[in-house]
Amino acid sequence: MSAKARKGPAIKLQRDGLVAMHRQLAQHLRDAIQAGTYKQGDRIPTEPELTARFQVSRITARQAVMQLVREGLVARRQGKGTFVTALPVQHDLVALRGLFEELVARGVKPKIQLLEFGRAMPPPHVAEHLHSGEQALVCWKRLYLRNNEPFAVALVYLAPIVPKVTRKLVVKHTSYHILGKVMGLKIHHANISIRAQASTAEMRKLLHMPPATPVIALERVSYLADGTPVEYTLYCAHADAYEYAFRVGGEVRISDAIARRTEPPKK
Repeated sequence: MSAKARKGPAIKLQRDGLVAMHRQLAQHLRDAIQAGTYKQGDRIPTEPELTARFQVSRITARQAVMQLVREGLVARRQGKGTFVTALPVQHDLVALRGLFEELVARGVKPKIQLLEFGRAMPPPHVAEHLHSGEQALVCWKRLYLRNNEPFAVALVYLAPIVPKVTRKLVVKHTSYHILGKVMGLKIHHANISIRAQASTAEMRKLLHMPPATPVIALERVSYLADGTPVEYTLYCAHADAYEYAFRVGGEVRISDAIARRTEPPKK
């Protein structure tokens, strides 16, 4: 059903209210998306349509739409319009699960493409994590897709202690399945860090991102019970299509932690 067919009566924006007109219009569109008036893949009204329907300026309409673009609720397609995006993929970091297993647990059924497999010299920080010295390591790169749209890339390196892993295994199984079920290496814990970082030209091409778009990067090092590192993964996701979830208990004293970091040293 077209956007025009579903548009319904136009709301009346408060022209003399405390909230800016473009924010009111953005909230109306946001509510319509959350209510299911506009579903994933639907085109929302164009800027001229919004201008005519709500009796606002073209600038106001553009500001409202761009607000939703920044929030990741909609995405522009050159020459086609602005469309409602999929809800962000959520990744719970509380449970020790592989990336694929976590996505499936969240109700996402991603397709995975193996882009590269072989042996290569790891970057210095990866070699340091895996205690590999100057050895080449088994590594591979995977592309994750949802609804045939790419949203993440994973680069994996295995430590020298891991027995031989074949391309056939990597095509059929996840990293944690290979390590645990095939190699008998039980992952005891993992150190994980998350950061925003600039995307490379290759990353932007793989994830269909415009220039200067950042990615969310998850860096994971997995260990056996005795502290031996066995696997390093760098997982980079499209910032508009991915979010990480945490669950914490007890009192979180963030302000105290910040204060300790920022207060001047005692003399």
